[in-house]
Formats: sequence, structure tokens, C-alpha cells
Amino acid sequence: MVIKLENKVTINRIDHFGRGISTLYNKTVFVENALPTEEVKINITNNKKNYFEANVCEYLKKSNDRVEPLCPYFELCGGCNIMHMNYDKQLSFKRNKVIEIMDKFAKINSEKIKEIVKTDEFYYRNKITLQVSKKIGLYKKSSYEIVNIDKCYICNESINKIIKKLNDLKLENINQIIIRSSLKTNEVMIVFCIYNKIDEKYLVDNLKSLATSIVKRYKNDEKVLYGKSYITEKIGDYSFIISADSFFQVNTLGMEKLYDVVKKYLEPNKNMSVLDLYCGTGTIGIYISDSVKEVSGVEINKSAVKDAIKNADLNDINNIKFVCSDVKDVIKKYKNIDAVIVDPPRAGLSKEAIENLINLNASKIVYVSCDAVTLARDINILKDFYDLIEITPVDMFPDTYHIECVSILKLKVLK
Repeated sequence: MVIKLENKVTINRIDHFGRGISTLYNKTVFVENALPTEEVKINITNNKKNYFEANVCEYLKKSNDRVEPLCPYFELCGGCNIMHMNYDKQLSFKRNKVIEIMDKFAKINSEKIKEIVKTDEFYYRNKITLQVSKKIGLYKKSSYEIVNIDKCYICNESINKIIKKLNDLKLENINQIIIRSSLKTNEVMIVFCIYNKIDEKYLVDNLKSLATSIVKRYKNDEKVLYGKSYITEKIGDYSFIISADSFFQVNTLGMEKLYDVVKKYLEPNKNMSVLDLYCGTGTIGIYISDSVKEVSGVEINKSAVKDAIKNADLNDINNIKFVCSDVKDVIKKYKNIDAVIVDPPRAGLSKEAIENLINLNASKIVYVSCDAVTLARDINILKDFYDLIEITPVDMFPDTYHIECVSILKLKVLK
């Protein structure tokens, strides 16, 4: 078969990664940066056995849902995927994505998928990891080539001020630069990941007016060059410590909205004992602690547990305890648990963790997920014991195809 250099196609729909879908030479073709109803000329970039991958070389007819991306690096940088789609369309795309996945993998009725909780489309991120090699920036799509940037349109302004300054500095012997910022306390941390000696004084002198904390990281060792070893952030009425390597949701306002959904689904009361699995630095458990009798947090990452304990102390909370352990090994040790919150990594719950969770016999499970496919898989396994009541998607990552979901499952009543 001879494949022409340029081909004309009409986009029928988009896949779960935001790529346009059409057919060409009796094969499916996935087209970057293309929306349904658009007529485009494409170049084939990859010829797989069962499908093609392609880029647009000319738009013959554009969709009414298309917008001009705010970011000048959009077509180069791999950070955003769907900035070319207006925000209302992004929200419907993501909700439909959850509906399709839940139907395919768990036969869940679309009525159980609630309206998506939206957040600010731009300037929401509180963290960025910049790559450094002669220039600083983000990786090009599907490449290790660095796209030099002077601003990221989904990062907050504190981060962008530092990016602009870094472009004017000599950055020698540095692999990566991590910038973390807090929205409510206006604190900023810069972490330099190095592979050889750096001029510490030069970096501190040039950046201390923009940062409250500057850290040097060499392999597994860290040294504070300026300020403290952490920054703090407020979520609701609570303060949280964020260390250089702490996990913390990248959308601060979105995080608050997500936790409000968790709290609504939990229906807390002062007699309730809650098990918070994959608790990280304790943020969810602390957020709901004033409304329940007690919270037990379980997390395998030692540094996260240390931060969780510090966070409980920082907020003077006495009804929460943390255990450093693998979730699957520790669930069976708990008794008389009324409700469980699970916020697992992208891979979801292990088979053993689910078995032990079922044996716990808690009246409800609030499941927070960053991957709808593994969420559907786990709900499908739990369905003989728990009824899925509903799922609320939360748009924690505007301008990308990612979506967070909060689900409430209630123990079946035996008849």
C-alpha cells in the first residue's frame, strides 16, 4: 500500500487522550490537535499495524469548539493536551470520558456520574519541574528535547516570576529545577537538582528576593541554601507542610473542592471512626478530622508519614494517628471502622487490598481516583459487596486530558 504524504480526513470523535479520530486506508487514524467535525489535511507520523498516528498540516474546516491556545508553546510542549478546546467543551469531554469508561469496564449507568466540578482554567498549578541542559524548559511532546519557556500558562504567577529570572542566570551542573509555591501563604521553594558543584552564593543572591526557600539536591542528599526546608499552605482552616519531595495536589483551589466532595460523601459524625488509606501527608484525614471521632492514616512512604505527623502537630489535632506500612498488609489489623477513604496511586487497589477491604465490612468507602479505568475495575470487583451510589468528577487539571474522580460506595444490605 502506498501512503500519500498528505491525506484529507474528517474528524468523527476524540479519544480519551484528546486526539481526533478518523479513518484512512481502512485503518483508524489518531490526529493530534484535531476536534470533531473538523476537516483537515494530515501527515502520517507513525504507521502501526492496526492504526496510524498523524499531525495536522492544514485545517480546511474548523470546529466551533476550537479556541486559540493562550500558550505560545502549546504545539511544542508536552504539558497540555487540550488547550485548543474551549473550557466548557473540555468539561463535557472529561465527563463523557468518565461515563464511557464506567460503562465499558463496570456497566455503570451514566446517571450515576454527576456534573463535573470545575476550577480555574489557567494559572492553577503550584508546582513545576523544569529540565535543564544549556537552556531551561519542558520536554517537547514524545521527546527529551527541551522547549525553552519564559512562562507557563497553567502555573501561578509566583512560579512564572522565577522562570523569567532563571532564564537570565548561568545554570551550570544542574539537571532539573523544581519550583513549588503556596497560594494562601505566598511562600515559594526552589529545588536545584545537581550533578556537580554549583555556585550556591550566586544562586541565592539572585533568587532570594523571589523565594522563601532554596534547596540543593545531590542524589539523595539535600542541603538548605536559604530559608527553611519546607513551605506551608492552607487548605480550608488547616495548614500543611510541603517539603521538597512531598506529594501535594498541584491545584490548590481544586484540592479544596475535591476534599469538600470527599467530606460530603463521607457524611461525617462525631461517632465515626475513619480509615484513611494511601494518606500521603495526611491532608484528607486532617481536613475531615474535626467532624469525626477518629482517623487512622496508612501510608508506605516514610517521608510522607513524617510530614503527616508534623501536619497533625501543626494543626493541634489529637484524634488522628499515622502508620507507615503497605496498605494491603495493615487493613486487616483494624476493627470497628465505620468508613474508609482510599486515594491510591494510578494503578488502583491491589487484589489483596480489596479482599482485606471487603473483610473490614465498613459501611461506606469514599474512593478518590486519578485514573478512571482502574477506578472502574475496582468498583466492578467490589460490586458484590458495595453499591456504587455516585461519582463526581473534579477538574483538577484543566487544559489536560486528566480527570480526578470521587466515588461513594455503600455496603450492601443483606436480605
